[in-house]
Amino acid sequence: MTARAAGKACFFEIAAWEKEFLKKSRLASLKPQFQSGELHDGNAADYSSCEIASVFIYSRITRDTLKRMPRLRLVATRSTGFDHIDLDACKKRSVKVCNVPSYGENTVAEHTFALILSLSRNIHRAYMRTTRTDFSLEGLQGFDLKGKTLGVVGAGHIGLHVIKMAKGFGMEVLAYDVRQNPFLAEVLGFRYVSLPELLKASDIISLHAPHHPATHHLINKDKISSIKRGALLINTARGGIVDTNALAWALDKGILGGAGLDVLEGEE
Repeated sequence: MTARAAGKACFFEIAAWEKEFLKKSRLASLKPQFQSGELHDGNAADYSSCEIASVFIYSRITRDTLKRMPRLRLVATRSTGFDHIDLDACKKRSVKVCNVPSYGENTVAEHTFALILSLSRNIHRAYMRTTRTDFSLEGLQGFDLKGKTLGVVGAGHIGLHVIKMAKGFGMEVLAYDVRQNPFLAEVLGFRYVSLPELLKASDIISLHAPHHPATHHLINKDKISSIKRGALLINTARGGIVDTNALAWALDKGILGGAGLDVLEGEE
């Protein structure tokens, strides 16, 4: 960063521990402002002198936000996803946008398997039962992951980590991605297939795709109708990838045997 940016950097959605860390980092020379809340159209005018805005996923950078921040030159989102930023509006204003290309791959992949195991082994159901001092084992048998088929929708950094873990469990793995890497597929022992084939053949479906217009409600009622009956759906990506009404319908009808959700449509 140049000296011109000093004192003009604003950090949003900052927790106390992050603030202390940043104060001691090389960024301290920028004399940044810290805000615990999000940046949005309603408060953007309060930061009209800001040249650098560091945000997280709940801030919204829209055309109106940019109008209220005439000196803004850089938006740095502390996330891999950037669907909360209007890229076209930023380009027209010559505002650079940066994201974190990859982080937490192993963390999210492990959480994915925590959700899978919670469902496959009825861990949460057993926990809830014991809170009622009911220690019966009926209905808690669950099933082995070995030999089951995992369908990974989005085989990027996180998806590949999930695939590696799945192979460790002895699972068969199918993957759907618009970008394919045949070499990695051969090395890791999985197959690329179409989305319809993946949905039809998978015992567990795990979502790791970004959320944008092309993937909005990627899992909808029509798609769910073709899912293998009793399959589990795991979403640690973005809530908007799944049509919530369709999901509720699928659970009520028993089409899905369960859903493990780290995200939910409209949670922001």
